[in-house]
Amino acid sequence: MYTKFLKLSIPGILAIGLSCAHTKPQSFQCSDHDWQSVEDLVFPYLDPDMQTAMVMQAQSSEYEIHAAADFALTFEDSYPDSVVGLLKKIERC
Repeated sequence: MYTKFLKLSIPGILAIGLSCAHTKPQSFQCSDHDWQSVEDLVFPYLDPDMQTAMVMQAQSSEYEIHAAADFALTFEDSYPDSVVGLLKKIERC
């Protein structure tokens, strides 16, 4: 019975593994991000005064995405590494 299970499950496991190997990881695109997405990333980690500063910076830079990320990175010690990594990618937009 165990060998019958293995004969049936191995092709299924291989099919799943091969299909996953052919899928392309999601790529980063600047067009997917704007000021609002930067704010959504960092606001949970900022106190209200810093949130206000972020909004004021948005207005003064005419909502340029790289300026949002650049300003947000001023407080990078407040964010998890995943947020810092994404902000650095956005900064290059």
